Amino acid sequence: MKKHLSAVTLHYMLITAGFWMSFCLVSTNAAVFLQAIGYSNVQLGIIMALGNIGGALLSTLLGDFLDRHPRVRHIQVLRWLSLAQILTLALLRLFPRSGPFASVTYTVYCSALMAVNAVNLDLCVRLEHVGADLNFGLARSMGSIAFMVVSVLMGVLVERFSHLVLLYAGLAIILFQLFSNRLVDRDLKEAEAHAPAWAAAARQPSASLPAFIRQNPAFAVLLLGIILIFTAHNMDGNFMINEIRALGGGTADMGIIAAFQALMEVPVMVLASRLPKKWSHAQYIRLSFLFFVIKILAYALAPSLPFFFAARVLQAPSYALYIVLIVSYADQVVPHQDSAKAQGLLVSVTNIGAVLASLAGGAMFDTLGVRPTMLIATGIALAGAVIGCLGARDERRQPTLS
Repeated sequence: MKKHLSAVTLHYMLITAGFWMSFCLVSTNAAVFLQAIGYSNVQLGIIMALGNIGGALLSTLLGDFLDRHPRVRHIQVLRWLSLAQILTLALLRLFPRSGPFASVTYTVYCSALMAVNAVNLDLCVRLEHVGADLNFGLARSMGSIAFMVVSVLMGVLVERFSHLVLLYAGLAIILFQLFSNRLVDRDLKEAEAHAPAWAAAARQPSASLPAFIRQNPAFAVLLLGIILIFTAHNMDGNFMINEIRALGGGTADMGIIAAFQALMEVPVMVLASRLPKKWSHAQYIRLSFLFFVIKILAYALAPSLPFFFAARVLQAPSYALYIVLIVSYADQVVPHQDSAKAQGLLVSVTNIGAVLASLAGGAMFDTLGVRPTMLIATGIALAGAVIGCLGARDERRQPTLS
């Protein structure tokens, strides 16, 4: 992993920032928007679950498609996903009220957005494979910074104006993404033109999805653990406003807390290339799983808003450490011809976690209350950490690209 700011890293920063700004609108502010147009916690949980199911399926299918059709450029796929988001946001502005139409429209919007991340991650792998000067950790840190800025801004603007601000912000961010995608595609073309012979050589045939799972059993176990960990993680993320209101806060507090949480991710991501080499990627990922459990427990037991705020520092050794290393870990243990499929599956299982969180969390927050729900989430995170640690192994099937 490179340690400086190159033009490629700068451009990849832009697409990372674009995705995570959009994700802020869809995840952290989903409850704000959907509740404002008349949905209950259970109903918004179902909508978010369906959106994440769609995102998981689309991410997996697109990953398999890109593996099997290497001549299709990532920017082509990203343009179609952007178009779907623009259309759905426009429809939500025209028909901003609860009902079947809004439910389907928001589900499609969420699905298209989630799939963007899978394509972006495979684009990262492709850039590194052809020798582009990319520092993924530094680029990913911009996503957290952008998430932080948008969190604060939306918290203030929604309170001052209305929930419709979220739709206008979403459209502006997508236009920014379209511009950024062109820059990165140009970088990829230039890197491909100067790629070494081994990188330009024809790839081995990609495995089908069932064959991929059979050929990579440890990776499949890791994916199962990630599902459970991100179920717990998203029970906080999708319903953070409920936790904050239970402690006496509001929408503006949520924006500040979400921003602080994102800020905590930045140092780990920026300094990822300087982590001590005596530990492997797998060992660091296991450590992050442990901190996911500690983090969720801290949220559950927070007695007041200041304690809840302070507990967000645990985002650094949990989520940030995991997210900055999992891409290169997968690239180490999975054959290159299946890289898009692996990245798609990693996005898909986090989406499945969000699905389970939405379905279970919505009902549990309504019936059990905040603290019992988050204590159950801690137990789910613990089970996921145990399974995930069993699946994270120090095996290498190809040279590391970081």
